[in-house]
Amino acid sequence: MQRFAEQQAVTLGTANGEVHWKNADLDFYPLGPGLHSWLVQAVFEGKPIGYMIITATEQGQLMLSEYGHGEQSPYNNELLGQTLDRQHVDLEVLLAGAGELHLGYALPLLAYWKVEQPNHPALYIDATNGDVLPSEFLNLLEADSKQTSVSITDLSTTPSLSVDPLHLRPVFNPADNLLWLTSKPVAADRAQDVIQHGENQEIVFSAGDRNVVYGGPLPVSGYQLWHTDQVAESILYVALGGKSSVQRFVPLSTLQQDGLFYIVYP
Repeated sequence: MQRFAEQQAVTLGTANGEVHWKNADLDFYPLGPGLHSWLVQAVFEGKPIGYMIITATEQGQLMLSEYGHGEQSPYNNELLGQTLDRQHVDLEVLLAGAGELHLGYALPLLAYWKVEQPNHPALYIDATNGDVLPSEFLNLLEADSKQTSVSITDLSTTPSLSVDPLHLRPVFNPADNLLWLTSKPVAADRAQDVIQHGENQEIVFSAGDRNVVYGGPLPVSGYQLWHTDQVAESILYVALGGKSSVQRFVPLSTLQQDGLFYIVYP
């Protein structure tokens, strides 16, 4: 897994302006439940320059579930503190009194904190926006994840990768103009073309009833194209958020499992 993470970091370092990724120190943090995912924080000369979340699939392959550039991380300690204050939970008292705090990750895109207090139900907090999550839903997700057994296969034949420079778009708040809710979604086979070439259009990603898993609806704020020497087709990582939440680069195929893209018309 460490070799895989190092390869992704080197690949990110091939893009213009991202040279520090190649020489970054990588810090690894396991993400529960089931320990199928890891948060990898990239640090260069003592300063965070980006993060990755790497996940083991049921087929035993490792995948780059998401990544981000800069000092931000999906696990925002400031948001955690603000939410705990609203819930009247003192973190220092909690940890001193047999309480526990865990970093959690549920596919496809839910980064969360799990706060366990003695004699209280677990408290789940969306790590990217500080929202309190429904415990019944998270209990089911965790139970399913713990039952999934994963064995990582030999990765010695991992293909060579390259990545294009970042393409960023102006960030906006989908709540400022809700007319996208009444528009038709972009057809699935047109989504990549719209994201890459609709420079003057504001685009919203929404997963409807499953927005709780994605932290959505979220603005599309850019993209980055990955290439492999073994597959002719490239992989598009779509940037989501960046205004009121961390900007996260996620494979288009992941987002299209549950969600749709909408164009915001003035």
